[in-house]
Amino acid sequence: MSLTRLLYALYGRLVRVPVLGPIFKRWVDRNRHWVYRLRDALLRMDGRIRSSNTKGRLDAIQDQLDTLAVMVSGLKAAVAQTQAWEHNTTALLDQHRHALNLKVDAAVEALTSRVERAERQLAQTILTTRQPGLSPQVLDPAKLAQHMARPQGLWLEVGCGAKPDPDRINVDMRPLPGVDIVAPAHVLPLPDACVQRLRAAHLVEHFTLHDLRTRVLPEWRRVLAPGATLELITPDLQAMLQAHLAGAMTEADLVHVLYGGQDYEGDFHYHAYSPESLMAELAASGFSAVECVARGRRNGLCFECEVHARRAP
Repeated sequence: MSLTRLLYALYGRLVRVPVLGPIFKRWVDRNRHWVYRLRDALLRMDGRIRSSNTKGRLDAIQDQLDTLAVMVSGLKAAVAQTQAWEHNTTALLDQHRHALNLKVDAAVEALTSRVERAERQLAQTILTTRQPGLSPQVLDPAKLAQHMARPQGLWLEVGCGAKPDPDRINVDMRPLPGVDIVAPAHVLPLPDACVQRLRAAHLVEHFTLHDLRTRVLPEWRRVLAPGATLELITPDLQAMLQAHLAGAMTEADLVHVLYGGQDYEGDFHYHAYSPESLMAELAASGFSAVECVARGRRNGLCFECEVHARRAP
């Protein structure tokens, strides 16, 4: 086989190689003068081989090998350029993917905020269309009696709002759907030491510190049985400040969580707690086994903490 035919055969094989083939073909198209020079040189070389002696053949082969080496060097440069382009393209795609993820997160957060606002507006609408109770009232005495007779005892959800817990007796100052007792959190129409678990999620921040100490916590201690559990969930002041300083929480969201939505009476916040300050308040009010079971937990717009304690015997 002549060197010229060998060149064409090599070209035919290279352009069919996956990934490398298209790159090689583009390089050949951009550098046709090199290809033509190589082809002409090989044609001359074929002629010399056919018409010259052995030494002449060897010299011609060496010359053409030098030319081929230049071609290979150019091919390596083209491959290196292609690899650099691929690296830059991958980095650009990663940047766009990160930006898209940020946009999706922002959209989800905005949607969560709108859902929470819609829930508050719905609660306010229901409140204005119903006759508010003038005093604490048990709406379903039979259900209350049934829960008090359970083996696990009575579980309360105080300040349930529009999210009542079906496994608990739900208490709120508004007669919303699912509410079993309409009453303020500090005036519960229940006998002493009858509750085994009392949970209040995002409620303690709605009271001044003075009211929490003198009215709310004493009332909850009254209805809790000795050794019963108190579960409090509230915005985590320490985690939110850290998130805001780190750029993970906007100033608008921080202000909204700290001061409440303020869409209706009772939706105002008067105090904020870190896990440590809330645990200190419970200990000072006579609760024991005080512990923080979650801190900095993301919930909608805010970062929250959860603190548990027991009523001392």
